[in-house]
Amino acid sequence: MTRHVRTGSARKKSRRRSGRPVGKRLVLAVTVVAAFTAGCTTSASGQPTAEQGGAPSSESSTSTSETPGSDTPTVEVPPRPRDISLDGLDPCTLYTDAQRAQLNADDVDSGEETGSQHFKGMKECTIAIEDQEPFYDYSALAVTTEGVEAWLTGNRNVDAELTSVQGFPAAQFKFRGVEDEGCDFAVGVADGQNLWVQIMPITPGFEQEELCQMARQATEMAMTTLQTLK
Repeated sequence: MTRHVRTGSARKKSRRRSGRPVGKRLVLAVTVVAAFTAGCTTSASGQPTAEQGGAPSSESSTSTSETPGSDTPTVEVPPRPRDISLDGLDPCTLYTDAQRAQLNADDVDSGEETGSQHFKGMKECTIAIEDQEPFYDYSALAVTTEGVEAWLTGNRNVDAELTSVQGFPAAQFKFRGVEDEGCDFAVGVADGQNLWVQIMPITPGFEQEELCQMARQATEMAMTTLQTLK
């Protein structure tokens, strides 16, 4: 799986001071290459789950698959409670000082454009936990070119399931065939738009369920703030 690292002398200097491994910081948008390299049909499972403090359950769901090339989700995506436009949004405004403290944030990189061609020109926010181990990053991207349905078609290199975040339809997913290396949520907030939040561990020791619980918490925080801004 191809992943690219973020560079920058200031960030490297910060990591050297903290003891965090140099060159290991990852961001959401530049991992998109791996997600869009669909070597085989993926699966999307489940129905929206009741909101809980932990990762959603799919115990009662059945897996479905779809012929590659189709843009139709493999599950029925429920309606949103309302539309929230992400146009012009800086994702870092989605995390208040109090929320950043809850996430144990040591550093926040705001307003940088993603390096992904698929999401070219869109801004992302990276929240780093780097002063003491375990090291990990949260990233958020306001996607204005596709809806949550894109992650549920079975055409991307991810294992995805339908869930919900604060009543909004969402996809929870991870890279196909990979465990304990990250967890992502894409929340359908408007037609052709989704809020994408990711956690990426830098040091080992996390379990997949724990990563998804942490990613859900960060996504819930972002959605709480978003609804006060729009």
